[in-house]
Amino acid sequence: MGRIFALLGLAFCAMEARAQQDQKSWHLLIEPSFMDPEVSFPINGARHTLFVPGYIGDDGDPQYFSKKDWNALKLTWDAFRQRAGQNATEKKFRAELVRDDHKVVQYAVINSDDPLTGTMVLSPDFLKKFKDIFGPTILVAIPSRFTVYVFPALASEYKNYSPQVIQAYQQSAYPVSLEVFEISDAGMRAIGTFESY
Repeated sequence: MGRIFALLGLAFCAMEARAQQDQKSWHLLIEPSFMDPEVSFPINGARHTLFVPGYIGDDGDPQYFSKKDWNALKLTWDAFRQRAGQNATEKKFRAELVRDDHKVVQYAVINSDDPLTGTMVLSPDFLKKFKDIFGPTILVAIPSRFTVYVFPALASEYKNYSPQVIQAYQQSAYPVSLEVFEISDAGMRAIGTFESY
């Protein structure tokens, strides 16, 4: 019996090693700092949210690179970002547009079963999809791996929607952040928070 478990363990380790080496499975994850990943990089202006180099394991869930495995890649952070960026999820998603009484779009919300939903904000096409609605700069909240809120940067009253964002964060088994991020052609940066940590 012990031999069977040992063989199963070796098979699992081999599958995970293959996933780590397959560049098509690499992703730039956006994760909470309290997860304390072995390898992480700062997001400009963020205090509680990090970029984490990761990959999709054979079980379909995002995994973090261990320090040992990261070092074995022998890549710089910029080189990993570039390669992983090619895998940024560009899956079709349905954004629910929430309008006020005057039919003006106040924000959009994206919910999905895909654990990479929160990382879609890094896709080059993400900003393009919202430019016509919100302008060239948008604000996003990523309360969980599965939920993204999108707000206009100009004349935004995003803080009015704090209860929804905080609830999505608190009710998730995979919370990400209560910080607010600005996304533009210049990149991503944190500009505030929905709640003090």
